[in-house]
Amino acid sequence: MAARSEREVLLVGSMPVRPVESVFETVSTHLGPLAHRIPDGEMMGWLRQVWRSHALNPLLEEDGETKLNGNAALALPLYRLKPGVAAKDLALGPYGYAENARRSHAAFARLRRDGKIPPQTRLQVCMAGPGTTAYVIKLPADELLPLARVALLREIEAMVATLPPSDLAIQLDVAMEAEHEEYLRRPDAFDTPVHDAFHWTHEQMAQSVAWLADRIPAEIELGFHICSIWHHCPEGGQDNEVMVDTANLLSERIGRPIAYIHIPIIPEHDSVEDYAPLGRLRLHRETKLFLGLLNLADGLDGARRRIALAESIVPDFGVSFFCGLGMPPGGYGEGEPGGLRRVPGSGDPSAPALRPTLKRATVDTIGDVLDLHRRAAAL
Repeated sequence: MAARSEREVLLVGSMPVRPVESVFETVSTHLGPLAHRIPDGEMMGWLRQVWRSHALNPLLEEDGETKLNGNAALALPLYRLKPGVAAKDLALGPYGYAENARRSHAAFARLRRDGKIPPQTRLQVCMAGPGTTAYVIKLPADELLPLARVALLREIEAMVATLPPSDLAIQLDVAMEAEHEEYLRRPDAFDTPVHDAFHWTHEQMAQSVAWLADRIPAEIELGFHICSIWHHCPEGGQDNEVMVDTANLLSERIGRPIAYIHIPIIPEHDSVEDYAPLGRLRLHRETKLFLGLLNLADGLDGARRRIALAESIVPDFGVSFFCGLGMPPGGYGEGEPGGLRRVPGSGDPSAPALRPTLKRATVDTIGDVLDLHRRAAAL
């Protein structure tokens, strides 16, 4: 029997590495051609600049705050329209995704010309989805989501105006989009005050994402990272039915090609029954499935177990981490306009988050995490 070729590797987004040249060179050194796309490690932060833009928007004002989970020591400001302002008058952004992509691409293209990045590799531009960029703004979904998707489209149009589309892979991170559906199906399972601050239906979310996706030029690869509540409220577990329903709903609504869809797999999922929902996936024929099976906490042994379980349901998939590899410097903009702020009387904000079974990379362990990706790809 012929040996199976190595699995493709996906890097979800963030990395605790700076500057951007070090991200590209580190990934290429450890993974070579296994990673068809390389993110820039979130040089601008995932939502950091987005939240800053809301804080500085002249038509918005603060209206309270919320926490991702009830035990959090940090909270996020919420916004409403200023008196006399109508939703039709509000424009969101610019967020900075286009400018960040321009700077990162300059380094990416230079290193690729120098042979330090494989020639067919694309720059992976990670952008939070419409709902995730705007859930802190108190507006009904039918008013908020159209504003949010237009803001992201403007960022993409600005990228295309200055960068070659064939060099780009845009990854839309549908985080709060999918997490809110998890919450709606099992509200008693989660201590997540943030989900009382906004609302949309699964269908509204999918329509908004599909509207945006179908306006991305065909030369640009499109991928999705679907996130779950587990990584900031692990006590509630993860509903793989929601992960699959989200992937299927997006696949049904989006007319253009989808290069890949990433679904996280939590370490607690250790039986075939946990993976059974993956059998209902109805992805586009061209779509590559990536499963977030990797975790530095249990290394290659854990990856081997989860790969074997997943293979019993879906034989063909690439491998990746659950989410981003590690927090980039600056985090979520603590102390900056729009960033997280300390809740009076709360615990130590520097204390470890409540996710003991997820071990992310640090500056010292990033090589180990990338090597885990390479070794798991050979399983």
